[in-house]
Amino acid sequence: MARGDVVSDVQSIAAGANMDFQPGAGVEVMITEIGSNQYIGTTPNKVPDLTVALFDGTYLAIIRRGSEVADWRRPLKLFLNNTNYLRITNTAGVTASIGYTGVQTK
Repeated sequence: MARGDVVSDVQSIAAGANMDFQPGAGVEVMITEIGSNQYIGTTPNKVPDLTVALFDGTYLAIIRRGSEVADWRRPLKLFLNNTNYLRITNTAGVTASIGYTGVQTK
């Protein structure tokens, strides 16, 4: 992969399970959107039923929660590298399709 290439993935994730994306050593990525087929709330306030966090293998810093509508109303620019990477947790009570998209920046 090279700078400017798209990074994306969609997986079926069990209830309570995690989907991690950890760029390779020396690679940096900006995630621009995260979604799911399971939602909390009703239109126009539906948001994905998941938690988005930065993770370093030990510490977890939550960026967005499905329970916080305001978190999902602002644009997402989440910068990742091999040390601090993406962890998405399926907080729905059922298996969900979860995905992300972004661009490699380095």
